[in-house]
Amino acid sequence: MLCLHSEFCILNYRSSFCYPRFMRATAPLFVIALTALTLLATRAPLDGQVRPVYDSGAAGLVHLLGRLQTTASALHTGAHPDDEDSPFLARMARGEHARAAYLSLTRGEGGQNVIGPELFEGLGVIRTEELLQARLLDGGEQFFTRAIDYGFSKSMTEAAAKWNEQDVLGDVVRVIRRFRPLVIHSRFGGTPADGHGQHQFAGYLTRLAFSAAADPARFPEQLTEGLRPWRARKLYQNAGFRPDPTNEPTLQVQTGVVDPVIGRSYAAIAAEGRSQHKSQEMGSLELLGPSTSGLRLLEGRVSAAATEMSIFDGLDTSVPGLAALAGLPAGMLAADLQTMDSIAKQALREYRPLEPERLVPVLASGLRATRTARAVLRSTAVAEDARAETDFLLAFKEADFAEALIQAAGVVVDPLADEETVAQGGSLDVTVRTFLAHPDVASVTNAAVRAPERWRVEPAPAASNAGGPFRREVPSAATRYRVTVPPDAALSQPYFLARPRRGDLYEWPNAAPRGMGFEAPVLSADVTLSLAGLAVTISRPVHYRFADPVRGELRRDVHVVPELSVGLDSDLLIVSTRGVAREQRLVVSARSFARGPVTGTLRLRLPDGWTSTPASSPLSLPSISDAASVAFVVRPPARRTPGTLVIAAEAEVAGRVFSRRVAAVAYPHIQTHRLYSPATVTVRVLDLEVAPVRVGYIMGSGDEVPEALTRMGLDVTLIDPNTLATGDLSRFDTVVVGVRASEARPDFVAYHGRLLDYMERGGTLIVQYQQTDYVTRNLPPYPVQSPGNSRVTDETASVRVLAPTHPVFTFPNRITSADFEGWIQERNLYSFGTFDPRYVPLLESADPGEPPQRGGEVYAEVGKGRYVYTSYAWFRQLRAGVPGAYRQFANLVSLSKTP
Repeated sequence: MLCLHSEFCILNYRSSFCYPRFMRATAPLFVIALTALTLLATRAPLDGQVRPVYDSGAAGLVHLLGRLQTTASALHTGAHPDDEDSPFLARMARGEHARAAYLSLTRGEGGQNVIGPELFEGLGVIRTEELLQARLLDGGEQFFTRAIDYGFSKSMTEAAAKWNEQDVLGDVVRVIRRFRPLVIHSRFGGTPADGHGQHQFAGYLTRLAFSAAADPARFPEQLTEGLRPWRARKLYQNAGFRPDPTNEPTLQVQTGVVDPVIGRSYAAIAAEGRSQHKSQEMGSLELLGPSTSGLRLLEGRVSAAATEMSIFDGLDTSVPGLAALAGLPAGMLAADLQTMDSIAKQALREYRPLEPERLVPVLASGLRATRTARAVLRSTAVAEDARAETDFLLAFKEADFAEALIQAAGVVVDPLADEETVAQGGSLDVTVRTFLAHPDVASVTNAAVRAPERWRVEPAPAASNAGGPFRREVPSAATRYRVTVPPDAALSQPYFLARPRRGDLYEWPNAAPRGMGFEAPVLSADVTLSLAGLAVTISRPVHYRFADPVRGELRRDVHVVPELSVGLDSDLLIVSTRGVAREQRLVVSARSFARGPVTGTLRLRLPDGWTSTPASSPLSLPSISDAASVAFVVRPPARRTPGTLVIAAEAEVAGRVFSRRVAAVAYPHIQTHRLYSPATVTVRVLDLEVAPVRVGYIMGSGDEVPEALTRMGLDVTLIDPNTLATGDLSRFDTVVVGVRASEARPDFVAYHGRLLDYMERGGTLIVQYQQTDYVTRNLPPYPVQSPGNSRVTDETASVRVLAPTHPVFTFPNRITSADFEGWIQERNLYSFGTFDPRYVPLLESADPGEPPQRGGEVYAEVGKGRYVYTSYAWFRQLRAGVPGAYRQFANLVSLSKTP
């Protein structure tokens, strides 16, 4: 749906963790590292809406000074966004100053969205962002596999059938070989105790990957890309969500400890990060006091201590221990590493928070010593694996010293673009701004904009700093560039959506940053500084900055977009084969991203026999961001046969045809992303009839069922809190309650008595699935016991009609087994367990090997009216245009007109 006033559609990104460039290279890692002459410090403030408050100022510098003294690293694995042990990550990253990361097999596409309408891939973008925002706070990094969350799964067998084990295992191995953690911590164990089948599969794969990553014979294609085998030293398993005598922890990681510099416990920091999972309603209290993360050691390639105090027990994670860790001969680089370590400790010892610039000479000597160590390594004969591993670790130390030096000197590099989007073939200006708190300590020697190949970057005249004295900024150095984009430049979009998916796996492009959250920013700036006699190059992403009147300063990445976005107000039409064909209204919208005027023609491409009024319409958009909409009335042919058709919208401009919609995924807590889809509407032609009922809809946590009812030709009114409290409900033949309304709508709970009265007087109430609180609050009209999260996850599971003569299955459409074909993701969720005999069970279904479930759809008469609780996943099926779902839901809302 194209929402022109909100920048065309719905859908929000980022903070892809900027790895040092040597980590992003496709050439062998050690080759890139050995040829680096100056450090490109890419550990900039990570790009996101949540500010990385613990990585700047005194706390950020202390954290960097701590990182300088350790080579510790830990990788945590799970299946979904929200599976991660966030306090553990915060303790590792913020407390131990280790490199810490979370690997989620999926991006959470199969879940539900309480903040908006996005599902599937769009929801995956949101939840990827939410994970990245959480990592900004707890200090970890974030990785993914190509697996797509296909919904709740009861067994590992189903997960293995949906995902190709070798593909996903290879992705886990890739992350391990890339991140090279000393310790791996699996959230799950690979048994039914993990609950969700995808949880089980994550635990199972982690164990396999722990061994496979060290074997050069496994996934050898990764070695040709520059990755090397990696043998992690320890494998831990989380003690689980609940106490389990078969999984007693061998180590309790203390997460309730208060960090003396930040002034918060790691558990509280983690809770703040976990509250970024807003699409899942995971806002949480930031609890104080003792807390722990229990871990059990599964495998160790070091001598285990009798009583473990840390996951790094038995490992020398000091800087002098780096040589042995990497496999260098005894004594090699010993003096250089000892010098680096001594300087790092001196820097922390001499740090004065009010005078950080006093550390510049000390940190400069540490950076010089690290570069010397790398130079010595290059000139010394040593086994290539040991050389590469040593340089891998030294490169992180060089990056840490450089970033600490930059922060201590008070240097801020802030490149800004004058537009958020640039059209293919268009241009924008970028100003590379550098602010020096101490010009006597640091000076700028060079600045440049880095752009993709074939983009043109040229000097541009300096912009006037208008806006009055209160908005004036005076950088120490500023250089302005004009950046011109080729007409065929790649559009900015999440890399994992660039190709059609392969079943329940993403198809990653070859050049994509596989395993990362999103692709790197398309534009960045490199500024070279002279600091205490050293050249240090800083790389920062280019942002577009603007002021929101309420929220203040906001930043966005620069995105490449087409000159024109074309879309339709609906992606689905429902056409009945019965009676006279109903005319349908389609609105075609176009929005310009071009700076100059755009003129052309808007039209529809219709199936044979279909017509539209008008046949086409002129299009004129004077400038960027201008938009236009044209309503087309489409008429189906007199004779129609069941099937699926496609209507396409397009704009022709100067001989070029634009037929893609640009959809912006945008929410306050995450970065914006743009998705692209064909400007098409799917037409489902089916045998469908619905009674002429007036429907009131109580929206829950968000779904598109009201739109589906409108597609059937019904009059639908959204019932707001005032109407529910005092309005005339009798004007509705049927009231439908949206999913999870008992959670999302306090007024639904408070005034449920009015809905009982509505039924008593003859109204029909259809309640879609609610979570267990619906039962515990005694909201159903008669007693019910809920078995918890009772559901049928197999969308192909057989469904038996228990009351075939009931009007639900006979009026106005006769329901057959064919109406349960073509379903997606699941049959039902949160069904009733046992229930009062006044309820009539209507359907029976079950997952393989489980007892029949009869609480998925029940009917009861309440006074003169009717009540139906239906936990079948209509919100997914109706959105997807499943024909049988439309026929059945038409019967449900038509109950009040039953003959």
